[in-house]
Amino acid sequence: MTAVPSDCARSLQGPLLAAVSRSFYLSLRFLPPPVRAPLSVSYLLARAADTIADVAALPAAERLGLLAEFRAVLAGGAVEPLAARAAAFAAAVDHPGERELLERLAECFAQLRPLTPGSQSQVREVLGHILDGMELDLQRFPDTAPLRCLGTEAELAQYTWQVAGCVGEFWTAICAAELPGVFTRPVAEMAAWGKSYGQALQLINILRDQAGDAAIGRCYLPETALREAGLAGAVVWPARDWAPWHQVRGTLLGQARLGLAAGWRYAAAQRSIRLRFATLMPLLIGGATLDQLEALPEDGPPRACKIARPLVKKLGRRALWMALSGRIAAPPASP
Repeated sequence: MTAVPSDCARSLQGPLLAAVSRSFYLSLRFLPPPVRAPLSVSYLLARAADTIADVAALPAAERLGLLAEFRAVLAGGAVEPLAARAAAFAAAVDHPGERELLERLAECFAQLRPLTPGSQSQVREVLGHILDGMELDLQRFPDTAPLRCLGTEAELAQYTWQVAGCVGEFWTAICAAELPGVFTRPVAEMAAWGKSYGQALQLINILRDQAGDAAIGRCYLPETALREAGLAGAVVWPARDWAPWHQVRGTLLGQARLGLAAGWRYAAAQRSIRLRFATLMPLLIGGATLDQLEALPEDGPPRACKIARPLVKKLGRRALWMALSGRIAAPPASP
């Protein structure tokens, strides 16, 4: 039987979740009740860890220490010391929702207790993978470093799995356990599609945020791929020649498009209207963002793309119609 959420849980998984999850809250709020709590709690904790990892006012070494404490609390350690430290530097966080999230970190961890033992185990496992990715990020891109790239395509694949692909697998495992019979395809096949779908969404994030990441010394495009595309000399931003960058971006855009195709198969293989909608919203937003990224000119630096609120509302109506009708098919890409 699903437990009735407390006032604290409603606050955390309602207003606070909406404040920190932006468009993804549109998916989380419509989830079937048996899976809403574990998926929402895992998002809140992952977002709190991500906020800690991104606090520029703290040296990278200190942030790594805090992430190690975060991992220890997940394993059963006392939350109070970490919560006190997080609250102490919350004032350095600009985003009001993220600031409140750090101030209420102990409450977020407490939301693990009402979950079933199986869900608790799954949440801890996926957060462990996500923490692995965050820690590698801080080790690869230290505070004082100039622009650095990931080394290889394998490193990029590892990173996109750690921060997003594993979430697709986790989502599948939770839904299979709490909503028996919800999938029309074998769970292993759904998990593989969920993994590819998650990695595609992260690739889109990487390509969308490339200019902002470069400004803080981070580049997730593999250096080996840039060299193979003709990059000569040092990897610098702004680039002396944008052609190799756009060639590699084109390859990654193609990979993201294939991953979104797995997302469409994932959405179509679900019996729950709510779960279909929750899957379709990020899929449609990701597809619209990918359309914009593919339309950027290739004779200059990559730019950030953002989906306007009216388009998000339009995509929400499309997702709802597809979820209700069961007529789930990928729309054609924009020319």
